Amino acid sequence: MLFIYLQYGLINFSLCYFLTYWGAKYVFSNLGAILWSLLPLFVAGMAHFCIPNDRLNLRKALGMSIGLFGAIMLLTQGESLGTGEVTLGLFAILLSVFLAAWPNVYLKMQNEKVDSYHLNGFGMSFAGLIFSIFYFIYERGQMIPLDFNNLGAVFFLTVPGTVLTWGIYIWLFNHLPVTQISYTAFYPPIVASLVGWLFLGESLPFVAIVGSMMIIGGGYLVVSKKRPKKALN
Repeated sequence: MLFIYLQYGLINFSLCYFLTYWGAKYVFSNLGAILWSLLPLFVAGMAHFCIPNDRLNLRKALGMSIGLFGAIMLLTQGESLGTGEVTLGLFAILLSVFLAAWPNVYLKMQNEKVDSYHLNGFGMSFAGLIFSIFYFIYERGQMIPLDFNNLGAVFFLTVPGTVLTWGIYIWLFNHLPVTQISYTAFYPPIVASLVGWLFLGESLPFVAIVGSMMIIGGGYLVVSKKRPKKALN
């Protein structure tokens, strides 16, 4: 159980958060959320080899192929998707999504029920310790203005963005298959795209829009179940 906690603290809450927010400095916010829609694809690929009752089928394989091709389309757009080191930002976020998939699969492999807020609290505390160490090494003396925007951002990322969402997310592992849980990755891109367009003036080129739709559509194929045909009377 301790190894599960350490994985979430070191990988999900530390390394993945660092890569995501570093990449977000250069990539449009809506695009960063869209890239996280690849999480179900990576989860499905890992679960195929690690969880016996969660194998890939033709539908999942097709969805993974479509989603990955959509990601490639986004990478070809380069500098039109942000400012500065856009390509590095894209790869950083993609790497964070790939790494985040493994602790989810490993948790499901153990077939153990975990207390969602206990795991959440340990993971965030462990990550906080790691980031504090790096702060004293690399950023000592740098001050953050304690204005409304910064305090509001910290509060939102901490309480509704991490404590509540991650608590519910981990709780679902006790009740649902891991590939179905990863379906939650499809909702943030919708909200992020709308907010980015309304308040930040972020717009995506046509090829990027097509690639984004392929990512979301491919992920839907991975996690959705084929409905059985109803017998005709």
